[in-house]
Amino acid sequence: MHYPSRLLSYWIPTDIVISQVNKHIFIADMSFNRVLHLSSEAIYISTLSLPIDPSKTYSPIKLAVDVAGYLYVATGANNSFALIYKYRTTDDQLIKNISLSFYVPTALTISPIDGNIYVANTDIDDTAVYILNSNGQQMNKFNASSFSPPLGRPTALTMDKTAERLYVADRNEVPTGRVFVIHSQTGKQLQAYVNTNIYRPAGVVVDANLNVYIADMATNCIVALMPNGTLIRTYTNSLYSPQGLTFSADGNLLLSDTLDKRIVLFDITTAKILQVYSSNDPLLISPRLVTVFSNGDIYVNSLTNNGAYNIIKKLTMTKSSANVTQIIDPKPHFGFPVGLILNNNDAIYVTDADIPYGYIHIFAPNGTETSRIYTSDPALKSPNGISIDLQGNLYVVDSGNSRVIKLFTNGTIIQNYKTTPPLQFPYDVKVRNDGVVYISDIRCACIYQLTNDGEQIAVIQLEERPYLVRPFITLFPSATPGNPDILLTITYPSPQINHYTPNGTLIASYTIPTSALTDWDPYASTIDEKCHCLVVAESGGRLMFFDL
Repeated sequence: MHYPSRLLSYWIPTDIVISQVNKHIFIADMSFNRVLHLSSEAIYISTLSLPIDPSKTYSPIKLAVDVAGYLYVATGANNSFALIYKYRTTDDQLIKNISLSFYVPTALTISPIDGNIYVANTDIDDTAVYILNSNGQQMNKFNASSFSPPLGRPTALTMDKTAERLYVADRNEVPTGRVFVIHSQTGKQLQAYVNTNIYRPAGVVVDANLNVYIADMATNCIVALMPNGTLIRTYTNSLYSPQGLTFSADGNLLLSDTLDKRIVLFDITTAKILQVYSSNDPLLISPRLVTVFSNGDIYVNSLTNNGAYNIIKKLTMTKSSANVTQIIDPKPHFGFPVGLILNNNDAIYVTDADIPYGYIHIFAPNGTETSRIYTSDPALKSPNGISIDLQGNLYVVDSGNSRVIKLFTNGTIIQNYKTTPPLQFPYDVKVRNDGVVYISDIRCACIYQLTNDGEQIAVIQLEERPYLVRPFITLFPSATPGNPDILLTITYPSPQINHYTPNGTLIASYTIPTSALTDWDPYASTIDEKCHCLVVAESGGRLMFFDL
C-alpha cells in the first residue's frame, strides 16, 4: 500500500504552537493528522515526518514547545500505547521517541523551568494528568478524583512562567466546562474558572499577569479572565470551532479557527483581528479532472468559490506551493465537465456531459475556446472519458449511448468500437502510442483491449466482483511501445488507485492512510513522468501526489 508524499489542500488546524527559537508556527492539521511547519508569516515550509503506522487509526495530534525551541508531538494509535515525538524545530529532525503508559493523550505542555512533560489522558478507566521528566520517566500523576468536581475530559494544558501553576481545560459532560488551576508539583487545586462562555474549552494560555485566555469550540470565542475569574473581554469574529491557542511572538493571540480552516491573529488589547492566515495552496472545490501540461503545470477543474459553476485552473508548481496561473472559464459556462486531455500542441479538450446532449470543448493553450464538437445520429449523451492519439484523433466514451467512438476534431466519426460481451456503461478510454485502445466499463470489472481498427485483443480481468465504480484508466509508462502497466482509479468497494501488470495482476495500491482523519473520493489521475509520480484529483478539494 502506498500513501501520498504530498497533497495540495486547505488546512484544518487544531492545535498550534510557536517555536521560541525561530518564531516559526507549527499546526496540527486535522484533515490528514499531520504536523505542518510554517514560517512566522504562516507560509508553508514543510510537513513533519511522523514515524506512525499509516494502517492504524490515531488520536488527534497534540503539540507543545519548550523554551529551547524543541517541538513535542503526542498521539496514540488505536489499541497501542501513545508516544511523544521530540523534534528540533530548526530542521524538523526527530531526535527522541518517548513511550507513554496509556493510549489517548489529549493535552500536552512542557515546564518552562525544568523541562518536565505534562500530558493528559482520557482512557476509559484512567483520566489523569501525568508528569514525566525530560527522558519520559513518570514522576507523578494527578488522578481525576483529585480535582473538584472530578476531571472529566481534559483538552488543554498550560503553565504560568514560574511553572508553579498548571492550568487544565476540562470539557466535562456537565452543562458547562471549566479550567482548573492546580499546583504543578503537588496537584493541590488552587482555583476553578467557570463562565457562561466556557462550555467546551479547547485551548488555554496564561500571560505574565496570570490573566487566562480560553478558546471555546462551542461558544466560538476566546474568553479572557482576570486571575480572580472576572471577565475582561471576549474575542470573536465569526469563529467556527476554535481549538488551538498560543501567544504570537509580539504577545498577541494566535488562534486556530478549525472549521473555518484558518489561523487568526487577535490584538490582545483591543480584540480586533490583525491578520488572517490560511493555506496558500489554491482553493479547489470538487475537482474531478486532472492532466499534466508539457512543462509540468497541472490543469484541474474546480467549482467557483461560490459553487455556482465549473472552471479549470492551471497550476504552476513549486517545491512548497502551487500557484494559479490561468483560469479557463468558457461562455456559456461548462455544464458538467467529466473528461480532460491535451494534444501534442497543448490544446485542451474537455468532454461536457451537459443535459440533454453532451459535447467536447476545444481550448487553445492560452485558454481561449476555439470550438465545440458535437455528433449526430445519435448526439453525444453523457460523454465521459476522452483520449487522443499521436495523429490528433479523439477517442470518446459516449456512456449514455453505450459506445466508444473515434472521431476527427471536426466531429466526423471514424470508428465505433464493439466488444464481446457488448459494452453496457463504458466509463473511460485510453490509447497507446501504437494505437491500441483500452476501455473500462462500470458494469464489469475488466478492461477491454482492442486494436485501433476495432478487433478485440483481450479482456483483462481486474477484480473478482461484478462491477467497479468510476473506473478511470491511466497507462504507465504511456509512451511504451509494448504493453504498459494499468492504473485504475476506483471508489468502490474502497477508494484507491490500483496498479496492475499488463495482464491484470495487482502490483500495488495507492490510497490515504487510515491514520488520516478524513475521507477521500478519487475521481481521476494522471502520471507526471518527469517527476515519476501519480497525481490524483480528489473531490474533497485536494490534489494528491504519490511516488511511483
